[in-house]
Amino acid sequence: MRLKDIGEHEFIKKIIRNYVDINLLDDVFISENKGYKIDGFKLSYAFPFMTYYDIGWKAVTASTSDIIAKGIKPNFYLVSLGLNPNIEVDKAKELLNGISDAIHYYGGRYVGGDLNDSDFNGWVDIFIEGDLVCDTSDKILQEGDLVLIGDYIGYTTNVFISYLNNFRIPISSKALIKVKHPIVNKALLLFMKKYCKFIKYSTDISDGLIVSLYNIIYNFNLGIQITSLPLDLNVVKILKSYSNLTEYDILKYSGEEFLPILILDKGSPVEEMINDLQYLAYNPLIIGRITNNHNILSYKNQIIKNTGWDNFTGWY
Repeated sequence: MRLKDIGEHEFIKKIIRNYVDINLLDDVFISENKGYKIDGFKLSYAFPFMTYYDIGWKAVTASTSDIIAKGIKPNFYLVSLGLNPNIEVDKAKELLNGISDAIHYYGGRYVGGDLNDSDFNGWVDIFIEGDLVCDTSDKILQEGDLVLIGDYIGYTTNVFISYLNNFRIPISSKALIKVKHPIVNKALLLFMKKYCKFIKYSTDISDGLIVSLYNIIYNFNLGIQITSLPLDLNVVKILKSYSNLTEYDILKYSGEEFLPILILDKGSPVEEMINDLQYLAYNPLIIGRITNNHNILSYKNQIIKNTGWDNFTGWY
């Protein structure tokens, strides 16, 4: 059996889990009020309209999104680069400029890393260490707890689906910016510190909404009932005008939205919390609740299958 036969997500659940020294596999490791994260991707994953500066910025933003969504203030960044020896020095400097600018934008320090050669287009890995401002590690999810998302999604879906159709589908300017130069809202840390006692779990949706929700479901052996699909109506209109995609298809091809998902205690002051998030430039909404239907994600009494992107198999 090859890796592409089992897939990234199943390999993590069935193989890697047997080797790590913790029970709960999550995007970020937290210990003694510190958080740690590593993430990366191949440089070839960039779209044609992206520069090396954009790639550097996005690589840092992707890792930072995970760590901020966990209620951790990023401090120190280490960067490992694999570069083809034939790349122009100016292009490598452009990549480093994007990395450096993003790290300093998020309030961190670029303190080192590693440099390797690569036979192909290359890769970048970002490691972050930061201070925990909201600890949810000892909290238990219960039936009726609320699922909140930071904003409507679908912009990156617009780009992914257009790419898969040779860019014959129009891309909105907002979608283009979100893919080319994504920004994580640092103000989330202020919100999480203020309302930490009501937040039971948090993550981001860089891997796609459905994948992220299923990660929560599997980790806690619970279910989630979706009551509202957080799809931007303008994106839905564009995609449906040029294709036969359903809302479920649009969710499948989502990802890299870099928005938080928060599981809130069912007794939370929801209206007050939503007002505060709006003040911090979010457009939040409650999209569902926790259920006791183990390992099931549902919407309108229908099960939503686990679907999205897999690094070994592609879209599934």
